[in-house]
Amino acid sequence: MLKNKYFKIILLIGIALRLVFALFAYHPDIVPLYFAGKVLKEGNVANFYDFMPNLPDTHDYLKVYPRNIFNYPPAVYFSLGGISILTTDLFNRAFLDNFLFDIVSILGTVQLYLLLLVLKLPFFAFDLGILYFIRNIFTKDHNKNLASVLWLFNPVNLYATYMMGQFDIIPTFFVAVVLYRLAKGQINSKNILVSAFLLGIGGAFKIFPLLFLVPLASSSKKWLIRILTVGIGSATYLLSIVPFINSSGFRSTALIASQTTKSLYAAIPISGGESIILYISLLLFLYILFLLNPHPSKNLWQYFMLTLLSFFALTHFHPQWLLWLTPFIILELTYTKFKNLLPALVMFFAYLFSLFFFDPGLTSRLFAPLVPSLYVAPGLVETLGLSLDYNFVRSILQSIFVGGLLYYFYIFAVPKLNKI
Repeated sequence: MLKNKYFKIILLIGIALRLVFALFAYHPDIVPLYFAGKVLKEGNVANFYDFMPNLPDTHDYLKVYPRNIFNYPPAVYFSLGGISILTTDLFNRAFLDNFLFDIVSILGTVQLYLLLLVLKLPFFAFDLGILYFIRNIFTKDHNKNLASVLWLFNPVNLYATYMMGQFDIIPTFFVAVVLYRLAKGQINSKNILVSAFLLGIGGAFKIFPLLFLVPLASSSKKWLIRILTVGIGSATYLLSIVPFINSSGFRSTALIASQTTKSLYAAIPISGGESIILYISLLLFLYILFLLNPHPSKNLWQYFMLTLLSFFALTHFHPQWLLWLTPFIILELTYTKFKNLLPALVMFFAYLFSLFFFDPGLTSRLFAPLVPSLYVAPGLVETLGLSLDYNFVRSILQSIFVGGLLYYFYIFAVPKLNKI
């Protein structure tokens, strides 16, 4: 068991790691968070999603950015973009323009380090919030400390949040709050409905928390509560997008973004024009299993995890999305005292190696602020002179990842099926 003073030291080391990566790692996906604030500051609020699509072809913005650059829900841009309006006033206009249009010219500068930190600073609050809730799911001190260490030094979080600058930490935070509420509080109608509301808020940032509404509803045997659970969560999400539903720019870029439909690609053709979409079939099967086998215990997180496992098994996912699954892996490893560590390692290393078979912006170029020459440097595979079929290698790595994932699916789903 870690003594309190040692835990404080470990916490400080974890925060220091986050500061280092926040300062010195750059990925282009951080830019739209500032750009959104700039667009909002110029008065483009009601027409936010139509601003870029309606620009003339000769506009300077379109020389660098596509018309569909704002392809996330309003909650993302109005919260993080709004914060950036306040924080980026610390920097001069010429520097900020270079950040938008000529990043190469400011690589290696102290100002860039500080701007990267400022843009990523909001993530710290959600990150530490997740630490608090995951830690306090457990009652025993050694479990609290183990879960804390696993989260603090979780490489997926460090990579996705502080190196890539992705905001997936925010919806993951709301899921963590729900997991804490279900583990520590009595699972009654009020707790279920409040949790549905929290999942709806998380869904306003990225839609995956909405997948948990049916598993959450299964914790009640009353169909009225089940319907209200799904209704409240869905309504909370819908309220966040209603102001922009009449915007053609929003409907074409953010309402149904291309990333949202990736889970629908895996399919079995059964005729010339008809296929069985595997993810929809598997998800519906799980939902029926959950509803017919109510799980009002504090282990409801297992139903949540099964729902996510089905998604990752059948979807070409972006690197930052794996953060959604991380709290569940930590819960499983902590509860079982690393009994099922092997599949977690298989999944992690398959994920890690897959990063080198994408654009170098996901690996070596992340550190271009420290070493500007990395911005145009080739990736590791090219540097080593390897001649590989990237798609085939990625397919192999994804297959390995799913192999590890299926073990967790087995230990959580099979016992439920055996009880039927």
